[in-house]
Amino acid sequence: MPNEQVTETIQFILADACSKHDVSLHEVVYMSNHFHILLTAHSRCLPDFMRDLNSVTSRALNALRGTKGTNVEKGYGLVEPQDDEKVLEHAVYTLANPCASDLVTRARHWKGVTTTRMRYGEEIVLKKPRYGIWARKKQGEKRKQRKRPDARMASKRDRSTIQKYATLKLVRPPIMPELSDDELRDLVLERVGIRENELEEKRQTAGKKVVKMRNVKKYHWSTMLRATELFGLRPTVSASDKETRLEALRRNKEFQRAYAEARERWLQGEKDVEFPAGTWLMCRRYGARCAGCS
Repeated sequence: MPNEQVTETIQFILADACSKHDVSLHEVVYMSNHFHILLTAHSRCLPDFMRDLNSVTSRALNALRGTKGTNVEKGYGLVEPQDDEKVLEHAVYTLANPCASDLVTRARHWKGVTTTRMRYGEEIVLKKPRYGIWARKKQGEKRKQRKRPDARMASKRDRSTIQKYATLKLVRPPIMPELSDDELRDLVLERVGIRENELEEKRQTAGKKVVKMRNVKKYHWSTMLRATELFGLRPTVSASDKETRLEALRRNKEFQRAYAEARERWLQGEKDVEFPAGTWLMCRRYGARCAGCS
């Protein structure tokens, strides 16, 4: 749940992950059981970014809650907007998500991690929390020692540590170059306001009320629905017009066909087969050739 410690922890982890990977953060909102993020990956780093973000978040939540196991569903939904209007729509959808879930009336009322109150170009310097996964060792407490050293212990000596400070920067999405940063931000927030009013009107018609933030915080984190219970179909592309969307789907289908063909040849022993541009796992894990890769 979005209490103060959870919010501070996740915000720091997000900032740290963004600083370590070649990504630009445009919008984000963390709900109680899932999150939405709008970003641009400038290189083939998205799988690594998501791995680091989700794995550290899961370990941090376990440390705060005193639990074990996974906190993040395997995989993630990836939608690639094809035009400026769709990027704008995704930004509004992200920020207004707490309102669409009938939790708060205004996006700015959501007290979890959100970029609603930030401006494009704004930077926030965050200090690593000293509780949970990064809690200081209590006085007199000794670190548990293994009976004998092994290769795993040797490998951990060189493991990098998370920096003490991380900077979270909100970057404008690469759309509508005719608008300044402030003008584009104002347009996004204006659209968010319109969406908020539409949702409130819908609630009033149905005789419903929002939960309100103070009541959201009363819920225990274990009562939240799992992602598999929340979502159905997961689109991979979005576009303002049908033809653009169909063309993007055609490109994805062609990629899947070329990938399946290359993978079959690989499994048959043809290790120099070239996988289509965009292949990640086969290149990273198995060193396969990939079009467009150096």
